[in-house]
Amino acid sequence: MKVSITELLKTTWTILGNVGVSPEDAQIVFTHLLEEELLGKSSHGFYRLPSIVATAKSISNAEKKIEITQVTDYGTKISSSNTLGLVAAKIASDVACEKAKQQGMSITCATGFVGTTGALGYYARLIAEQNLISIIMCTSEYAVAPWGGKDAILGTNPIAVAIPNGDNPIISDFSTAAMTYGELMIAAKENKQIPTGIVLDEEGNPSTDPMDAENGCQLPMAEHKGYALGLVVEILAGLFIGAKSGKDAVVGSDGVFIIAFKPDTFITQNEYAKNLNLLIDEIIHSSVAPNFSKIRLPGENCLNLISEKLESGYCEIPDVVYNDLQNLLKEIKE
Repeated sequence: MKVSITELLKTTWTILGNVGVSPEDAQIVFTHLLEEELLGKSSHGFYRLPSIVATAKSISNAEKKIEITQVTDYGTKISSSNTLGLVAAKIASDVACEKAKQQGMSITCATGFVGTTGALGYYARLIAEQNLISIIMCTSEYAVAPWGGKDAILGTNPIAVAIPNGDNPIISDFSTAAMTYGELMIAAKENKQIPTGIVLDEEGNPSTDPMDAENGCQLPMAEHKGYALGLVVEILAGLFIGAKSGKDAVVGSDGVFIIAFKPDTFITQNEYAKNLNLLIDEIIHSSVAPNFSKIRLPGENCLNLISEKLESGYCEIPDVVYNDLQNLLKEIKE
């Protein structure tokens, strides 16, 4: 369904304002959800708004506080009690940029926030726009079984890496689960089955029903490789920074871990740009395999795609997601 961006803005502000979210925080949420929707990633777009509303309701009467509680030469820890995850992660990425520009590199983490942090690629893009390389990880409530097991112990634990490259940063952003939780839930809303190898049911049997992820478990991407990456994220963005991990990781115990550094840490900026362009040219001009029309770079033309769709003034969102937004508005009027 094609919806005007102005309508989506008004709807988001109305819904979030009704549950006590400040205009500043509502704008952070809207910008994040809109950009993901414009990139075709509905699993991290406005589908997330109902859960963000539920989170905001749960903390509406609690004291919201964001403060830097620990600083070392390169490390900054942000405690963000009763703060929306999207807001806490945005603040952490801003701090990471500021510190890396001052010192050449930074390690920044945030804990204590509530609800989704959204897509890590969003923050990676923002950091790349500041001509900084970044590695970002985030834990989540336990949902994924270790490879070879059937008990949910790890989070879906996404990881993003961004390499600045002018208007076309190279961005790798993926969940270490075989499919994101958002994708599973959208499939469920649309009554679609999923391929095998994504979830196991409560007895540990392969399932094509996305809702089996609720009482069963999700599986790691790429089998043992995804499990290994997911475990690394669980440690670095979890227990290493004082967040929860394993089955102790419940709603409100996630952590975000960001490393940001300058491209000229070991070579000059000119050398970096020259060598990066040479590598990119070698890749995109190499021989194309059968059934492919071209070789793309990770995150190719993301910024251009966002700009083009913003200029059109419209955004396409799944019908079921639009219906959810209308239901939220109806609840306000009632």
